Amino acid sequence: MLSDGLEGVRPHFLYFLTAFHGLWLFWRDDPGFRARAISFLQELGWGEPEIEEAVVCLERHLKAPQTVEEEMVHDANYMELLGAFGIAKAFTVGGSLGQTYEKTVEIFENRYLNLVKFYTPVGKRMAGEGISYAKTFLTRLKSEW
Repeated sequence: MLSDGLEGVRPHFLYFLTAFHGLWLFWRDDPGFRARAISFLQELGWGEPEIEEAVVCLERHLKAPQTVEEEMVHDANYMELLGAFGIAKAFTVGGSLGQTYEKTVEIFENRYLNLVKFYTPVGKRMAGEGISYAKTFLTRLKSEW
């Protein structure tokens, strides 16, 4: 769905980013993980230039996406964060860090509601609904505490 209106999507890069999306720190910090992942990609027929480009895409896709594949994974990630699951996850993480509800809401609003930019046409269209839902939920939550 996020690919609607997009041209030039390279499926193998999209699959790579989807599979490795949450694993950037392992790729960066764990030489064994990185070596196994590179070996896996080579077994799939990926050459060194493709692997190097994929790593660059993996590093930047959440902060400054530049390819259509990065934009799609970026938007999918943030769409999930703006729904009920994303709000629940924020409070789970906040609780595990010993944050108050107030602090968790502040971080969520400042990091996601006020700063996230969407890149794909579908992501831009759908973001309004997610942002509206999150704002309504957080407003009600604040009024109840």
